[in-house]
Amino acid sequence: MKTIYALLAVLLITSAAHAYAEELVVVAGPASTLSGLSSEELSKLYLGQTSMDGDGREVTVYDLEDSTVRGDFSRAALSMSLIQLRAYRAKQVFTGRGRPPRQLKATELIERLNNDVQAIGYLPPDQARGLKILYRLQL
Repeated sequence: MKTIYALLAVLLITSAAHAYAEELVVVAGPASTLSGLSSEELSKLYLGQTSMDGDGREVTVYDLEDSTVRGDFSRAALSMSLIQLRAYRAKQVFTGRGRPPRQLKATELIERLNNDVQAIGYLPPDQARGLKILYRLQL
């Protein structure tokens, strides 16, 4: 019986280690005209304070559906908890100042980034193969 508990504990620890990412990357498609973002530009784009990059081109931002990764991104990029970000975005919608980014699954996000040169999103680095990295977030 002890062996089963020990095996279960090891399994839980290793699966938890895979679920936690130490870094997120903000990415665009390989054909994107975007070359990089500052932390200020990233924050303004995801808070809906601007929809343009530094060169004046329209940028479409996407969120991930995964609330754990979205929470990590919110804390690292915007210095807000997910609850604070939801409240901020709800206020924007209520006052007519903006709409929150569309939430997509990781596979859908990658497809959008490959098809839209002005789209950005964030992913764990292991899922960003073949995409252009615009910014790295340490968690």
